[in-house]
Amino acid sequence: MTAKFSFLTLLCFGASAVMAGDAVDSINGKLDFSTGSMDSHWGENLTGSLSLPVATSFGLQLDGLYTRVGSEDFEGGGLHLFWRDSDEGMIGLTAGGINGDLLYGLQGGLEAEYYLNRFTFGANMGAATLQYDNSAPFIDAHPTDIDATAALSYYPVDNVMIQGAYSRLLDNNLYEMLVEYQTPVNGLSCFTELAAGDHGYDHVLFGLRFYFGKNKSLIHRHREDDPPNLLRRVLYTIGTYGAEWNRARQSYAEEHPGGGYSSGGGGYGSVTIINTEIP
Repeated sequence: MTAKFSFLTLLCFGASAVMAGDAVDSINGKLDFSTGSMDSHWGENLTGSLSLPVATSFGLQLDGLYTRVGSEDFEGGGLHLFWRDSDEGMIGLTAGGINGDLLYGLQGGLEAEYYLNRFTFGANMGAATLQYDNSAPFIDAHPTDIDATAALSYYPVDNVMIQGAYSRLLDNNLYEMLVEYQTPVNGLSCFTELAAGDHGYDHVLFGLRFYFGKNKSLIHRHREDDPPNLLRRVLYTIGTYGAEWNRARQSYAEEHPGGGYSSGGGGYGSVTIINTEIP
């Protein structure tokens, strides 16, 4: 139980350290809600970020997430410590985790962005691990591997972003497209996200996002305010590995009738067990 919530201790410690240091002359953040299909389940996601400048070129961001997919609940927290030049790019360290009803996941590593006119090149590279409450004879219930994402964003106008991304999450591929439009209402944007990955994983999400802070265009928010929320990467790692789990479980059930594992379910409800006695 202690391991599951160790990242929350890190989150509180990071926040205390920043607030005890130099004065912060501005704070910005975002809060968003999205809903849609997540690996054949209906999902609802609430995420938020709070970014605090700690020096002229350095900042710290706190991330939070609550997700309900089907009948499963997930919550988590994360940290970013980053350097940024709004004309050039950003590089930083990240750490975070998500706790679910049947598992928890942790992730940490590096993030970076490079700005070139209306293009932004983004990358995340680090290590991730999942720990399921139940073991299984057909797949590793405690996988640890590299999590990496490369993204290319284009802003045809200042308030519209079109992004394509490729991720390698615990040895699974994920392809994503994200479109975001900032409305004329100050700070309010709408977005849609489409994704497809290995083992039949997919999600289709629609959402609203509200930015806190100074009034500015979307491209300037993305380059001057808070980095992308880390916890969506952790959540999609859980989903894609869950899809692999379900595919392996289905094959095992077909080869071992009465072996104790159901063959249905989706990636986020990936450890439904009928009988834990394995022949």
